[in-house]
Amino acid sequence: MKVLKLKVYQQFANYRKPLSYSFIDTFPLPTYSNIRGWIHRILQAQEYIPLSISIQGTYESIVYDLQTFYKFDRPRPEKKDLIFLPEYKKTIVKSPFYVANLQNVSLILHINMEYSLLEKIKTMLLDTFPSIGRHEDMARIDKIDFVEVKRKDIGIDFYKIKYPIYLKKETADKYNLIGINFKIPFKYRIEENLRYFEKIDVVYIEEGTLFGEVILDSEGDLVELVGDFPGES
Repeated sequence: MKVLKLKVYQQFANYRKPLSYSFIDTFPLPTYSNIRGWIHRILQAQEYIPLSISIQGTYESIVYDLQTFYKFDRPRPEKKDLIFLPEYKKTIVKSPFYVANLQNVSLILHINMEYSLLEKIKTMLLDTFPSIGRHEDMARIDKIDFVEVKRKDIGIDFYKIKYPIYLKKETADKYNLIGINFKIPFKYRIEENLRYFEKIDVVYIEEGTLFGEVILDSEGDLVELVGDFPGES
């Protein structure tokens, strides 16, 4: 099976955790919805396209940025220093909050979907504003190419995980790997102008060994495809 493999670098990135407000926390790697949205933006898709994604990578450190948050609030006539918008009957208030930023992020992404669409991504990628996560989180594409992905029986040998990776919970349990459990958004549906996310249970694994059967690409990197496109997922 051929999939598209990308090596991506970001100097700063925040892959925001849901329900983090006064402190904007980040996942250690981009979420599946981050990458799914990016791929759909590249393809200029108007509807959801089935795909499966493998995400792994490293970051050098976490830095914390102090920012100012502006929001609409109820009228507060007792506070003369606040800006009041009579047409909306709202007051603008501001408050400080911290943002966690990953620094020097290096990602390895495997994308599996219809082959014609993968070819289109490879062609159109450099014509799209290069960001993953927030709009300001620029992404540098260091490598993009097709690789062969195969299930391999390594027998009595062990495969040592090279980079932190999202594994499906059943995969982590199979190899007795311990990591951080996340329920990560993959895609969403819109009902009455509200987004309802479908989430996937994964385990963020930083290190460990695998045995028996593993799925590797032709360059020897581990692949854990998660999604709804048929294949090794």
